[in-house]
Amino acid sequence: MPDRLSFLSVDWLAELAERVIGLSVGDDFDVSVRYVITGSPHGKVQFRVVVVDGRVAEVVVGADGHADVTATWRYPDAVGQFTGDLHPDVAYMTGRCKLTGDYARYLYGMRPLLGGAPWKDVLADLAGRSDV
Repeated sequence: MPDRLSFLSVDWLAELAERVIGLSVGDDFDVSVRYVITGSPHGKVQFRVVVVDGRVAEVVVGADGHADVTATWRYPDAVGQFTGDLHPDVAYMTGRCKLTGDYARYLYGMRPLLGGAPWKDVLADLAGRSDV
C-alpha cells in the first residue's frame, strides 16, 4: 500500500479492509452495513462492512449485495466520522448521517466496534496517512 492514501480511494478501502477484518463487535451479532458517501473526489463511493458471528468478516467495495442498514453521508461528514472527529450517534441525531433499514443495528449493535479502541486506532492511523 502507498504511504499516502486518498480518502475513500480503492487503496484506502483496501487498507481499511485489511486492518478491520477480525475486529470484534460482540457475541452472536450479524449485520451488513452499506456506507454511501456522496460528493467525494472519487464520486459516489459505496462499500459494505459485513459482520458475522460478532466479528468484521469483510469489507466489500461497491453497491452490490444485501445490507441490513444503509448509512448515507455527505463527504465532509464522512471525513469527520472516519477520522474520529464525528461520532456516528451525534451524526445521526443531527441529521449529518441518514440511516435507512434497521437503524438500531447500526446505532446500537455496531457501537462496540465503532466506539472501541481497535477501530479508532485504525481510523486514526488511516486519517494520518490520508489526503482528503
